[in-house]
Amino acid sequence: MSDENTEIVSMNMTRKVVTYSTIAGFVAISLLCGVYVFIPIFLEKILFPRLAGSIGFDNSTVEVRKFGLTRLDMASLRWGEPNNHFLLLDSLRIDYSLPGLLKKHIKKIIVSGIEIRAKYKDGTIMIPGGDFKNIFNNPVETKPECPDDPRLPGLPVSFEEFEIRNATMILTSGKSDVRIPFSIKARPIPEDGNDTPPGYTIHMEVNLDFSDARTAMDLASQINIDTTVNFQTDEVSTRLAFSDMNIAYDGYQIRNSPGDLPLTIEMRKKQDVLHVNLSRFCIASPFPVEISMDKNAHFRLHFSQKGMDVQGVIKMNFQKELLDTVPDYGLKVIHAESIPIRFRGQKQGNSWQFSLNTLRTNKPLKFRRQTETISFYPEHFSIRGKGTTSQGDVRFATRMSDMIYDSDKVHVSCPNMLVYGNSAIKSSRSLLIKACMKLTNAEFKSGGLYAGKITAKIPFQWPYASHEKESSEPKNKEKRYFTIDKVKYDDMEIGTIASTPYQDEMGVRFLGQYADLFPGFRLDFSGRAGMSNVGDFVTNIDFKTSDPGKVISIDLGKFSPQLSGMFFDGNIDMNGSCQSTGSTITSNALISTHRAKIEIPGKKMTLEGIDLDLTLLDLYQFHSAPDQILKFKRFAWGDIEMNEGEVSFQIESLSSFFLKKSSFSWCGGHVYTHGLQIKSDKRDIDITCYCDRLKLAALLQQFNAASAEGEGAVNGRIPVSYRDGKIKILDGFLYSTPGEGGTIRFHTDALLAGASGVQQSIQMQIAQEALKNFNYDWAKLSLMSIDEDLVIRMQMDGRPAGPLPFGFRKDTGLVKIEQPRAHFQGIRFNINFKLPLDKILYYGSGFSGFMQN
Repeated sequence: MSDENTEIVSMNMTRKVVTYSTIAGFVAISLLCGVYVFIPIFLEKILFPRLAGSIGFDNSTVEVRKFGLTRLDMASLRWGEPNNHFLLLDSLRIDYSLPGLLKKHIKKIIVSGIEIRAKYKDGTIMIPGGDFKNIFNNPVETKPECPDDPRLPGLPVSFEEFEIRNATMILTSGKSDVRIPFSIKARPIPEDGNDTPPGYTIHMEVNLDFSDARTAMDLASQINIDTTVNFQTDEVSTRLAFSDMNIAYDGYQIRNSPGDLPLTIEMRKKQDVLHVNLSRFCIASPFPVEISMDKNAHFRLHFSQKGMDVQGVIKMNFQKELLDTVPDYGLKVIHAESIPIRFRGQKQGNSWQFSLNTLRTNKPLKFRRQTETISFYPEHFSIRGKGTTSQGDVRFATRMSDMIYDSDKVHVSCPNMLVYGNSAIKSSRSLLIKACMKLTNAEFKSGGLYAGKITAKIPFQWPYASHEKESSEPKNKEKRYFTIDKVKYDDMEIGTIASTPYQDEMGVRFLGQYADLFPGFRLDFSGRAGMSNVGDFVTNIDFKTSDPGKVISIDLGKFSPQLSGMFFDGNIDMNGSCQSTGSTITSNALISTHRAKIEIPGKKMTLEGIDLDLTLLDLYQFHSAPDQILKFKRFAWGDIEMNEGEVSFQIESLSSFFLKKSSFSWCGGHVYTHGLQIKSDKRDIDITCYCDRLKLAALLQQFNAASAEGEGAVNGRIPVSYRDGKIKILDGFLYSTPGEGGTIRFHTDALLAGASGVQQSIQMQIAQEALKNFNYDWAKLSLMSIDEDLVIRMQMDGRPAGPLPFGFRKDTGLVKIEQPRAHFQGIRFNINFKLPLDKILYYGSGFSGFMQN
């Protein structure tokens, strides 16, 4: 072939190459343009809806704003129903390179303006309109080839940066919405010489501020979460830091420890073992306690094909730094102490079991609330449970020793307290706890009141029984589970107590009987004990006499040696109530007795026909209402006898008695007294008896001065003093009413033995005859105690009621003759009586001790 032909062929070939290349380039450009136009449509209309549908959301929309060789920018992503989107994204940006895509590598993923809507109901968070089951179900064809390989599954693509900005979860609870802002950043773990990172570090920030009035829950905290995932070593480590934490629910409050130290929870998973360690956090109420773990300690979770087991040790710290807490019950720690809690659990298939226990501390736990202190040794606490799926049984027991409660008014001690019980779990939302508390040899002291040998067995359950009282009362009310074998008041044995407690919601009701105070006397009582809203222990008791009309006989000497030989016969009706709040005790009572009798045979003392309705405003302090009235029919003391008495008084305390006034009939007249304050620390008593129209003859007979009769009366006052164990009368005087005389008839044979200072012979004879029937114009008696005797000086001025058998003879003067009789116009008598008062009143040596008590 010639050169010319060769050149022509070459030109034709060049023309064809250029033509084909141009056509190929045009086709390529056309294809690229088509792909550029079609891919956004494919993403919007096909890929994204299919992806959403694969996880349960049939309706989804997206707008592709920009698509290029290095970036994909999408906006307005919506998943869920048209009017009820559960997930909204303002923008999604993906930066990449073509070589990187071939290696499944993306430079940057940034998501902005996420809004996730969910509902909180019955303890569960739900996303409406979504079904996430498909996310977690692996198709059969995607099952791992080596199921025993414990390594973590790798990501389908790698990236250099992943970030979620301005994200919010809107949680709907009832009619309120809670907004939870959060953000996420992820970076690869740097490793030289390898394009594929071994894992990623993830940082997440969450702000919680949640309040639900229906469940009484408040939740607020700033949470920082840092996670590292290494796919090569199969290690996952996570650190959660809770700052500004405040969690409150149903009286419980959890917050950061003093100093605002964040609570940190560190978790590290390697292969099939998870190690967890936590720092300090504080339970501020109901009791101030801090929970922590040692730095080198952790609890361990082990995962296997059979199941999982967990074990570890945490510490419950009672720290003095928690004094700034304000718990519901106001208790604050006095001495720091730490209690280690060991726990272990296991789950195999559907079966599970666990155990938790503590041991006795070296020092007692001590708490203070204002003037109250509480201390005890936590001897042992254990809880064990086992079951299948959401059902099972849990048993628990805790023992405390040397429990002591002290306040400015009350002291309570209990050497042993045991609480034990079990819980039946029927489902995840059905729990029934039945328990029993036992007390042994407890003691109670408050003022002069003492209760000892207290034993109790109190059953309770949670949730508590129905509000209907009939359903919560014990079937056997006669069986007493709470007894006090010794009750004393100021060293006086005053009875025993036995009752039957039963649960009333979160408190305890009880029915019982107070006995052995007097033979045949019983008090029935009922009441309730529990905690108030402010954390005080509150008790309410109502009581009344079992048989108020029953007449009983009492030897009062059983209460005190000073009352030895004193006896009471009559009925006692008593009813009232008692309330205690913390260490404050209030009470009231009405004590009645009618037609009763008190007798002291050894002193010849009797008080009969007693009628009393005593209103005590404070039974515990024994403080009565003012103007209490005691009436009696007869009071006899030795030879002294009084009738129809009435006493108005007030009991101010056990050591103070106010006698407002008293009155009684004596010697045919009336006697009354004015106010008198009597205190136990004051041994001296002075009282004045004001006398009105006392029969003179009866008065002399009462003092055993003379045997006489008559119609005359005297008035005046008799001051009575008690000092040094002796009763004395100081400067008492009685006198007849001016202008009113009287008649008195002495039995002179008895009078002579007690008279002195009267002239002998004929003068004595005249006196004897005149006093047999004497009309006096005025009479006066003065009474004075001298040493151990009562001296009565009686003066009378008058005349004999008739002629006396006396006459006058010149040779002998006055002589006694029967006829004729002589008329005496005026005679004045001065008669002194010296009487042993102790014999008259029969008080003797034992009276001093009786009066002082």
